Amino acid sequence: MKNNRYSSALKNFMTQAISKSVLFLINVCCFIIFVGELDAQTQLALEQSEMEERSLEARTATQEPDFFVSGTSAQGIGFYFGVGFRSVKLQVAETIIISDSDGTANGIGFNLGYYWNEQVVEYERQVSIVEHSESFTYQEESGRELEVIQNNLWYIQYPKIKSDFYLHYGTGLQFTKTRFAGSISNDAYEDEIALGIETGVSYFVTSNLLIYYRFSLGQQLPFFTTSASTSFLKQSQLHTIYLNFYYPL
Repeated sequence: MKNNRYSSALKNFMTQAISKSVLFLINVCCFIIFVGELDAQTQLALEQSEMEERSLEARTATQEPDFFVSGTSAQGIGFYFGVGFRSVKLQVAETIIISDSDGTANGIGFNLGYYWNEQVVEYERQVSIVEHSESFTYQEESGRELEVIQNNLWYIQYPKIKSDFYLHYGTGLQFTKTRFAGSISNDAYEDEIALGIETGVSYFVTSNLLIYYRFSLGQQLPFFTTSASTSFLKQSQLHTIYLNFYYPL
């Protein structure tokens, strides 16, 4: 009887031990599976986040040059300067027309501008040496070649057309000095003041390089003249292509 009791107790103990061991192993397996799934979800979330960041970087548009980004003081203000090559047409001594389209031989242009909020205040200096086909006379002096120095002050608007292209238009004053080339004395210059208008387009090649086309017309007005005689430079028309460097502030 005692042996049967011990035998029965041992069987019950073994059954309970096996049951608890199986339950423990099932719990361990469930824990391992849960941790594995959690780790896989975490890894997948990280990979998706990295893919979204890469996709966002790929879709990000190329930033526009500082010169054309308005609305912030850091990017909407700056200086530009450069040199220009021109086609020149002058009306002198009332009826004489002189044209010269050789942009590398008829002088040079220089400009210096301050930009803010799609506006510009610009100083421009144009030095032109042009030759007429025939000799002509002005105030007892004669010659074929003229030397014209124009110091221009412009106020310009800069609306955007599209992308990196911009329109510009403005008005200003032209302070001109004109004489026959070859004169030694500065007293030979005829000082005059003209009203100027300008327009054109500009294209920003890089963040610091601007290609700038300008057509300007200067018209001498009677009430602007500094002498009682007939004006020497009646009208000027210039087509200028500038290569400008822009420095943001």
